[in-house]
Amino acid sequence: MGTRTASRPDLRGLALPALLALSWWLVSANGWGNGYIFITYERIWASFALMAGDGSLLRAFFGTLGRMVAGFAIGAGCGLALGLLTGLNQTAGRVVSPTFHAIRQIAVFAWMPLLTAWLGIGGQTIIALVALAAFYPTVINVEAGCRNVPVPYLEVGGALELSRRQMITRIILPAAAPAIFSGLELALATAWLSTIGAEYFVSAGDGLGIILSASRMRGSMDGVIIGIVAIGLVGFAINRALAYFSRRAFSWRAPQS
Repeated sequence: MGTRTASRPDLRGLALPALLALSWWLVSANGWGNGYIFITYERIWASFALMAGDGSLLRAFFGTLGRMVAGFAIGAGCGLALGLLTGLNQTAGRVVSPTFHAIRQIAVFAWMPLLTAWLGIGGQTIIALVALAAFYPTVINVEAGCRNVPVPYLEVGGALELSRRQMITRIILPAAAPAIFSGLELALATAWLSTIGAEYFVSAGDGLGIILSASRMRGSMDGVIIGIVAIGLVGFAINRALAYFSRRAFSWRAPQS
């Protein structure tokens, strides 16, 4: 019986969304609230069917996904390189870290005016902003993972008389792998949110954030709701995929109490 219970999906997390959906339906169907804000499900469904039928929603999804992947690849790649440099080389860390942490205090979207001046209003600006957002958490976690390798691991490497290169590839990087993946996981989540925000402000091309911006300007609340739901569902799917991969990749770790 215990096994059967454990195998059942936990549906308790659906209680709050279901309650919110029911509350929205009650308010919109009975006209208890502002009709402009609390639009009916019939209107939302009709708009969704139109956007799905003409392909605009799918184009927006792939547009946002493409910018996120490009920005994440650039930002995480550069962050991985810098994090390894500062984490494995104390001199480089002392030189780079003060400037890095000072720049990190600047909000990502504060760079928007400068990026638009350099790159113009378009997809390149969005990708650059996403890359910057993914860069910071990657550097921080990679550097921390390399610097916080348990001392006994290093002592074993010393006892085996490993070279510096062997110490890095056989001891430090495997021990730092969970922290590195956590940084990439956080960077990907940040990249998704930053892509939506950048699209909302730049509004160039196709994208889910652009749907939000265009719908707001047209006063189309149904488009806003569709955009919000689509963004939330994609973000949830990304989060679940990362959690699954993390469990599979690092199943050897002892569970945290």
